[in-house]
Amino acid sequence: MMQVTFHWVGGATFILSAGDLKIACDPVLCCKGTVLDFFWFKSRRIEEPAYATGDFDDTDLWLITHEHEDHLDETGLSVITGQPAVIANKNSAKFLEKKKLSRLSVAGWGETKTLQIKGYTIEVEAIPAIHGVNPMSAFFAGKGNGYYLTITRDMERLSLYITGDTVYKGRYRKLFRNRKTDIVIANMGAAKQGSWIMTLTLNAAMLVKMIRDVKPRFVFPVHYGTFDHYMETADAIRAMNDQRIIFVQPGGKTDIDQD
Repeated sequence: MMQVTFHWVGGATFILSAGDLKIACDPVLCCKGTVLDFFWFKSRRIEEPAYATGDFDDTDLWLITHEHEDHLDETGLSVITGQPAVIANKNSAKFLEKKKLSRLSVAGWGETKTLQIKGYTIEVEAIPAIHGVNPMSAFFAGKGNGYYLTITRDMERLSLYITGDTVYKGRYRKLFRNRKTDIVIANMGAAKQGSWIMTLTLNAAMLVKMIRDVKPRFVFPVHYGTFDHYMETADAIRAMNDQRIIFVQPGGKTDIDQD
């Protein structure tokens, strides 16, 4: 596996360097105290985004899972600069059009986009993201994307699954049966768990099932702590005591280099 550096900015926002590639996801960079209105409920940002000027410069590929404001906002939009490749779901692509990005692609569930960047072949498959255990909540939340990436160059190969905002359903067992997955970046937080809306994203119990079925080598949890509608803390994930789970504090970076 190629050299990987993972930088968590907070929420769903991260930067992943893989070999010579720089990949970033879901830029939500509003300041601490910002209140988001999701119509059904409001949510306050309780932690500052943790990044420095220039951290997003020269990003080769942006992945946008969906258009909710805790995944893409105006400040986040401002750091998508230059002409990177951008892959997004249909609704977030409408928001991105104001950037006049020449390499913007829309991916629906099951579609694969193939990119050639810096000598790498990158296959990006849009994986269904089921945004709620309650079918009605998931319907109104709308279709978001997870992404399964296969990155190859010469003898180097890396596969990773970015869950997006999803809960874990039995359908994923079949979907991942014949896949080799090096890294899972898991959107945790058990959003709205315990409310009438019901759980909208992964919780620790779901992550146990996901790890059992996907069998990743490494797991990076994100999407917890940052907003006050993320109900489950890192303690529940740590209680799993799974050595494959790597915690990175907002603003922190970690390297993995496994052959």
